[in-house]
Amino acid sequence: MHWTDAMAKKIIKKREKQKPEKYLVACGITPSGHIHIGNARETITADGLYKGLLNCNVNSELIFIADTYDPLRKVYPFLPESYEKYVGMPLSEIPCPEGCCKNYSDHFLNPFLSSLKDLGIELTLYRADECYKDGLYDEAIVLALENRDKIRDILNKYRKEPLNEDWYPLNILCESCGRLNTTEVINYNPEEKTVDYRCSCGHSNTVEPFKGRGKLPWRVDWPARWSLFNVIVEPMGKDHGTSGGSYDTGVKIARAVYNYQAPEKIIYEWIQLKIGEK
Repeated sequence: MHWTDAMAKKIIKKREKQKPEKYLVACGITPSGHIHIGNARETITADGLYKGLLNCNVNSELIFIADTYDPLRKVYPFLPESYEKYVGMPLSEIPCPEGCCKNYSDHFLNPFLSSLKDLGIELTLYRADECYKDGLYDEAIVLALENRDKIRDILNKYRKEPLNEDWYPLNILCESCGRLNTTEVINYNPEEKTVDYRCSCGHSNTVEPFKGRGKLPWRVDWPARWSLFNVIVEPMGKDHGTSGGSYDTGVKIARAVYNYQAPEKIIYEWIQLKIGEK
């Protein structure tokens, strides 16, 4: 028996009482740069689990969520210095480095998706920027803001430096400079469902944090995503699956905020191409 078939049977056994209508397998990546063979580990593992579940005669689906709404964190060596002005902006809102694709994220995502087709991997693709802009996350954002104390307490159990009491689990896309990671929510009005925010560029305003205006930070986005897509199983690198990692906090946030049972985790090791590099 192949290990993916054995793992599929274990997953079905664990969810025996729940009896999900669909055993949804999730995977994904942040297309911030060139996607190499090591990055494919998660998707190949997810595809194996998906096919193992199909072999067990249960309804299953494989989805791939591209984190296209993550901000560009730095000017990577393969980028021109002119891209310094885009640091902090969502990948989907940055021009393609070579002018051949719709945006920055598609430039690195499209070749990877093409390679997956060559490998016979069939999946349903979701782009995070489209999910946010289409309003899929709107209710999840409201729940996060209304339960920010619970989220802060959960995260602080695993942090050396605790989050302040005035912390909010949301980043706002600045209307002036277009950046996500330079803004700070300073107040939430639950009646109007608006937030007051300020940006390090000097801009401040009161906005509705919906339809792509706001984005949840990773440790909140992940459990929100589980509940939105009804994820049952997801492979993850050991950094996410380690004690106190984003999976552990995600389990608690999913339960406390989104009333959702976290997916079964399948932890994989990194592939070492050279010493010190994964």
